[in-house]
Amino acid sequence: MHYDAALRVRELTQNIYDIGDEIAQYIDHISQAMADWDTDLVTDCLEELHAVVQEGRGEVRPGLAELNGLRQAFISGVRAGSMNGRAGAGARGGAAGRPADLPQAPDFPHPGRTLAFLHHSTNSQVTREGSRGVRGLAFADQDPADAAAGVTECGEGAKPAHMASTASWRMWLRAESEQLTQRLQQLQEWVVAQTQDALEAQSVLLPQVYMRAYQASNEVVQAWREIVEQQPALAAAMRGEAPPAFLEERARVEAVVAKIQRRRRGAAV
Repeated sequence: MHYDAALRVRELTQNIYDIGDEIAQYIDHISQAMADWDTDLVTDCLEELHAVVQEGRGEVRPGLAELNGLRQAFISGVRAGSMNGRAGAGARGGAAGRPADLPQAPDFPHPGRTLAFLHHSTNSQVTREGSRGVRGLAFADQDPADAAAGVTECGEGAKPAHMASTASWRMWLRAESEQLTQRLQQLQEWVVAQTQDALEAQSVLLPQVYMRAYQASNEVVQAWREIVEQQPALAAAMRGEAPPAFLEERARVEAVVAKIQRRRRGAAV
């Protein structure tokens, strides 16, 4: 029973990390669409993020409740002497097939990071120190929604009063857009760090975190649209500068699925 509960803790932990990773990845999709100056795709990505956040909030509530209940049961059982950790399992010789070195629930590490799109990270597991650094960089003194709202006017003061050349406008548009995409990158890191804190320290409420992440993303998108409206024709001409990588991956997956479906239809005939 102890071993089964331990496996369930690991499964729940992985599922919740995956929810945070998925939300961060959809924020990255918005960033990629903005870098390509594709206003329609930005709108689609924002809608996809909203759907993923709503689904994730619904899944994370019962998952965290069950996980916290199992952890409390581990702690209560160990204190009562009805369950033991590594030493106890070894003393019983692993008669029930449980490993002798099975860790207690609070010691479970992150089972595996999936954030390959966070290129700055060379480690597959975000450490506690790294998480603190991310929070200090992005949202140490601000709510994420407030931080995003503060960036909505970032470009107004920097815009020259008169820019006659198209090249000058291009440089200004790119500079302002890069500031906003950097804000989204910080937001991705913040979501990952908050998910880790919720699991390891139980110090944040993930449903609220994920909704704030969506609200902050929406604020950034609105600021980006205001920048595009300064020179809509030029922004449209810049479309295609940085084709989003996630679209290529989606096309590859869809091609594989279509191939499998054709094979199944052929086999059924």
